[in-house]
Order: sequence, then C-alpha cells, then structure tokens
Amino acid sequence: MNVTLRHKLIWAFSCFIIIPFVIVGGTLSWLYVESNRSMILDAAVENNQQIVRNIDTSINPILRLSMYPNQDRELFHMMQKDYAALPYPLYERQKDFDTVGGIIRSSMLLYTDLVDSVVIYQRKSHIILGRSNTNYMDHHYLENGFYDEPFIQAIAKENGRYVLIGVHPEKLMSFQDEPVVSVGRAIVDPYSKKNLGFILLNIGVEKLKTLWSDIHFTDNTRFYLVDENDNIIYSKAGSEIGQAAADIIGDDYDRGHYVISAASDLSGWKAVTIIPKNELFGFVDTIVRTIVITLLVLLGLSIITSIYIATGITKPLLILERKMKLVSQGNLDVDIDIQQGEIGKISITIDKMLKEIRRLIQKIVHEEQEKRKLELLALQSQIKPHFMYNTLNVIKWMAKIQGASGIEEALTAFSSVIKFTAKTETDEVLIKDEVIFIQNYTKILDFRYLNKFEVLYDIEPAVLEYKTLKFILQPLVENAIFHGFDEIDYKGKLTIRIYEQSGHVIMIVADNGRGMTGTEQQDLAQSEPADHLNAIGINNIRKRIELNYGDGCGLWITSGQNNGTVAKIVIPVMKK
Repeated sequence: MNVTLRHKLIWAFSCFIIIPFVIVGGTLSWLYVESNRSMILDAAVENNQQIVRNIDTSINPILRLSMYPNQDRELFHMMQKDYAALPYPLYERQKDFDTVGGIIRSSMLLYTDLVDSVVIYQRKSHIILGRSNTNYMDHHYLENGFYDEPFIQAIAKENGRYVLIGVHPEKLMSFQDEPVVSVGRAIVDPYSKKNLGFILLNIGVEKLKTLWSDIHFTDNTRFYLVDENDNIIYSKAGSEIGQAAADIIGDDYDRGHYVISAASDLSGWKAVTIIPKNELFGFVDTIVRTIVITLLVLLGLSIITSIYIATGITKPLLILERKMKLVSQGNLDVDIDIQQGEIGKISITIDKMLKEIRRLIQKIVHEEQEKRKLELLALQSQIKPHFMYNTLNVIKWMAKIQGASGIEEALTAFSSVIKFTAKTETDEVLIKDEVIFIQNYTKILDFRYLNKFEVLYDIEPAVLEYKTLKFILQPLVENAIFHGFDEIDYKGKLTIRIYEQSGHVIMIVADNGRGMTGTEQQDLAQSEPADHLNAIGINNIRKRIELNYGDGCGLWITSGQNNGTVAKIVIPVMKK
C-alpha cells in the first residue's frame, strides 16, 4: 500500500499478464490440439461427403441421358430393324449409323462434358448402331468378347433399369484400354418386353478428378475412390487404378491411420481418405511449440511495455496533479503544457475546458448585467406611486356622481393600466392579464383618437392561463396605433391573435396601416416609443425574449410601405 503508483502498475501489469498467459496459454494449447484434430477429421469427412455428392450430381444427368433411346422415336425404330432382311442392308446400316452418331453428338454429348464416349448396341443384328467415336473401334473384341463381358450381362439382366459399372478398361474404342466407369441401360420394347439392345456411356477416370479438389490434410494423406466391387476407381498413383482396394489400403486399417469413408447411395461408390496419425499430431505439436514460444516472447515484451507505460502514465499525472491543485485554489489561468500520450490529450481537453469556463463566466456576467439593466428599465417604466391610483379612483367616482359616463369609463381603463404597471413582484404575468391590460390601453387610445381604429381579438381560450413576459404586446400595439395609423384616410384595423403551436405560444399583432420602409423598421427597433407611459421599445422586447427563452424564440416584424405591418412573437408554453 505504501509503494509508488509506478511500482504498483508494474507489479499489477506483471501479475495480470503472467497468470492469464499461463492459464490461457495452456488451455488454448490443449483446446487447439483437440479442436484441430476434430477440425481436420471433420473436414476430411465433409470433403469425402462433398465428393460423393458431386459425383452423384454429375452422374444423375448421365442417367437421364441413358433413357434417350427409349424416348427418341426414330432411334427406337432403328433398334427394332432387322437389317439382314432389308434389300440393301449395308446401305441401311451405314445410313442409320450416321444418323445415330449425329444424334449422340448433337443431342447427348452437348449436355455433359463428363462423358468420353457413347455406344448404342443393337442386339438383333449384333451391331454397333451408333457411337460417338468414329475414329477407332476394335471389331475383333466386338465380335468375340464384348457382349460376354460381365457388365454387359448385368445391363441385360436389369431389363431397362440403369446400371452403374465400376472401373474397367475401355477395350472397344481405346488403343490403350484406358480405365473408365460406365452407365448402361438396356433398351426394352415396352409392349413386347423384348430386349432390343443397350446404351453404354463411358466416363474417363481422369475426368472424374475434375469433380473434387485434391486436399492434402498432411504430406502423406491419400485419397481413393472405390467402386461397388471394391476396386479402386481413382488413386494419385495411376498404377493402383483398377486394383482391389483390399490389396492397396487393407494394411492401413490399423491404429496408425485415420481411415475416413463416405459412400454414395446412388452408385455404391466410396470416397476414402487415409491420414497418418503421426503426421496429424506432428503438425499440431509444431503449432503448440510455436504458440508456447510466442507466448513467452509476448510475456517478456508485455513486462517491458508495462514498465514503459507505468512510467509514461505516472510522470504526466504528477504534473497534472500540481496544475489541478492551482485550479482548485481558484486560479483559472493555469496553462497545462503536456502534449504527449493520453494524459496530453486530457490536458488539452482541460485547457479547452478552462478557456470555456472563463468565456462562460464572462458571458454570464455580461448577460446578468444586461438582464439587470433591462429589468431596471422595465421597473423604471412602471408607475409606482399609489396616491396617483387612489386619486384617479376619487376622480372616477366624482365623474360617476356627476353623470359623466365617458370620463368614468376612461378613468376606469386608465386606473386598470396604472394598477397593472405598478405590479413589481415578477417580470412574468398570465397572458389573460396581459390581454386585459392591452384592452384597457387601447380603450384609452380610442378615447384619444376618437374612434379612428378598431381592435379585433382572436385568442384561443387555453392559452389565457399560460405565462408570458410583462409588457410584451404593448410596444407593438403602440407602434401600430402611433405609427401605422398615422396620416391614413381610412379606419384602422388592429388584429391580435394568440394561439398554441408545437409547444410554443404564437402572438400576432397585425395592422392595416401605412406600413414601414426598411429604414423606418431599423429606426423603430432602436428608438424609444412615443408614449412614455411604458418606455419599453421593440429592441427591448427582442433582448428580453432572447435572455429569458434562448434560441428558437424571438420577435419578427414584416412590413411594407402601404401594406400594413405584422409582428410575430414566439415564446415557449409556460403553464402556471
């Protein structure tokens, strides 16, 4: 507890680095060994299954192509011919051979790149009715051994169902007996159930290799494709193709290898991957050693970095602490000169904050002085002496006793105005009271100007109970009557609208007077009103609204010469 912050940080960094490195590093190494082994084996299983799916997907169209002779009416008719009974058998055979060859090339081989060759055999005449390869055919093999091949007999026995034939040498149309797999189907007359012959589609073993990627999980991983008879269809070693799988991979079914197999439900073929265990774990051991060495190097670098970081943090913090003590003592003119690192960023932020505090203090002082000046101006405009109000009441009662109703009405309105201006408790009043004050004020002016104007009120009842600044409408009404209706030869109309909109109270004072030019508007905003009963000008209203309500509120005046004047006040809704 008594050591310095620098040493605390170094010890804390070291402990929080060493302990997690040991625990996490060991756990991760063990998890990596297990997950890597599972991942590789799962990947091998998925790879085998994907290869089987690819083969099935590619063979399915070939199975459908094997049904073509049954579906093509012309080709099916040729399968039923007895060429020996025809007048010109050689001519008919040659013509049909060319026709069938064209059908094979144009209607069958165009739909797949996997098929190397196609043979259509007619059983009645024991001839090849058509084939895709017209360059070479072993006629001796055709006449002496082809039809007796086991896979040909298997095709005949299936009576029209497809037959997938595992790896076998292509002796009929290949010089070197290339290994192929085949799809065969007997061509059967649907009415007589007579076997008319068969179609044989041969797929080269090398073309099967295009259906998968050769993934090497380890250096000596081996992959085999095994047919339904457990003969090898594909092996990286070409000499193993066609041999029995038991002779090639039988010794691998022991504890030294992982043997992963996936079988096809369509063909019965199997994809087999053999992974040596020692190579699999040798690769994992290399990874584990790399992880351990990396962790140790990172541990050393982390301890060195912790010392550097601890020193870099504590030194600027000491400087910052001394500077902040001066700030706490009231010295806001402190300049924190730290530029490097995160503490430097904090110091720059603190400098900006202190500058902003100084600016705000000056602004607040200025605004308060301005507000006090405006409040003083508003207070000075109020008629405080109570004897004046009492005297007016006495004169009003005298006028009433003597029957001077006009004088009584004028004095009543003037007394209400005097009473309203004498209220000094607050700068805010209800909109209802402000409206009553304006009604009394305009009534007095109506007596003065002998019915020269009329006042219309359009006020929503709900807003009457909201609060507003005192004397906010009087300067606008005064401006309309004294300036707007001056020297006009028609009766003036003054409209006062007050309503609520989107959380604000909108006050509109509009007149049909002579309007103002731009210069007159500027002079009006800066000058004092003509009636010194309430010496509050247009500019005073703007400043009071700005100081009390902030942005979004204010006073806007729109006027044009001979087009009247519209004044709009926007203040927030303030309930009692």
